[in-house]
Amino acid sequence: MRRGFTLIELLVVIAIIAILAAILFPVFAQAREKARQTACISNGKQIGTATMMYVQDYDETYPCGWGSQDSGRTMWRNVLQPYIQRAKTDQVDMYNMAGASRNSVYVCPSQPGSPADYGPTSYGYNYQGGLTQGWRDYGGGQGGFPGASMAGINQPGNLIAYAESGEVGGPSKPLDPFFNDGSPGWTGCGGQETSPYRFNPEVWKERWSVDWGVGQPGGEDWGDCRNGGRRPMPRHAKMWTAIFADGHTKAIPANKMREMGPNNPVSMLHNN
Repeated sequence: MRRGFTLIELLVVIAIIAILAAILFPVFAQAREKARQTACISNGKQIGTATMMYVQDYDETYPCGWGSQDSGRTMWRNVLQPYIQRAKTDQVDMYNMAGASRNSVYVCPSQPGSPADYGPTSYGYNYQGGLTQGWRDYGGGQGGFPGASMAGINQPGNLIAYAESGEVGGPSKPLDPFFNDGSPGWTGCGGQETSPYRFNPEVWKERWSVDWGVGQPGGEDWGDCRNGGRRPMPRHAKMWTAIFADGHTKAIPANKMREMGPNNPVSMLHNN
């Protein structure tokens, strides 16, 4: 006579499988996120290399941040595109993102939403940190942020040119009681204005793309009172990808941002 499983034996097997699943699933999730982080850093390296090629071709001048005089066609993500090797199937108009895909160098694999609906890029230009000449009014309602000279950068290897970023805005405020630390006082956002800051980037939630430029503590795009709060976004196990002014790329721990105020000489977001 063949003997089947008893109810106790079946329950023990199910319990063992459940325990193994509870142990292994987080490991698989971490491995997938690590792979996405590797792809994001690869994107950063290509953007950094393209920037250095552009700088050499244009008299050691960094790309324009954004310009209304040409509907943004000379902004960094457009002018770097010819220097980036891409498949013909992924050639897109970087102004309106027609035909964008997750294979785009400008899109982080961990960015939420589809690129065409979410926004033009996962990486923001540090236009306030010394990579541009600041806002220039060309008259007639036109203006922009023309690129600065490489000679004016004190430590290119220690100044972030692009940061993996997102529009953070209101949804993060209930999660972070010190969300507005680093917001300039004139915006009325409040908070502690000098570093080290008390905010917690690990709990921030993004609600849209950074579009083109990332804010920095003490800068106008930092507070959600302006442009929704464009901030570096730690999508990869509490780390974010940074592309430096000399072209190299590395991952930055989220809480490193607490040191990046304009009054701190070790800030990597300011041309100190």
